[in-house]
Amino acid sequence: MRNPPFQAFTVKYSGPTNRIITAVSITPAFHPANPPTPPPKQVSTSALWDTGATGSAITPSVVASLGLIPTGRQMVTHFGGSSAENTYLVNVYLPNAVAFAGIVVSECKETAHFGFILGMEIIARGDFSITNVGNQTWVSFRVPSMVGIDYVQEANKIQFAGVGRNAPCPCGKQDGNGKPIKFKKCHGAV
Repeated sequence: MRNPPFQAFTVKYSGPTNRIITAVSITPAFHPANPPTPPPKQVSTSALWDTGATGSAITPSVVASLGLIPTGRQMVTHFGGSSAENTYLVNVYLPNAVAFAGIVVSECKETAHFGFILGMEIIARGDFSITNVGNQTWVSFRVPSMVGIDYVQEANKIQFAGVGRNAPCPCGKQDGNGKPIKFKKCHGAV
């Protein structure tokens, strides 16, 4: 899909959550530069974000609603074992116009909680973070990846703010002779 240079969205849950579910719309696959007339049918459902899933999956009810035709079959490993499942080619639309075209998805079992599983082939295209601030879960996703997220480096910047590069490291680490190690060679090393 021809994406703008940067796309992102954030979802804030009213409390802590034990699973990430967001809105998603699915269409049969088409090239965005050449959309069909009339526009293809679009189904809105919920999507479970599953970092343990290699690929994305779609429920039979969403397949039926879209009238999708299988493009093939593939072996899928899941919590119930392994099985050969139909595959389909779809376009995926996440919140705030974050979109992906031509995604191969496999069929999964029906569930009352979501109609789509977002797997790592989509999640790994960008930056995905989950934070818990003020007893609320925040989920943020952006494509393309803009910069590495390193919470250790961020914590070190806060913890060691104001320490000079040549000062002894505040952590107290010493070299083999018992001399303090300079900050720049310890926690100040990037």
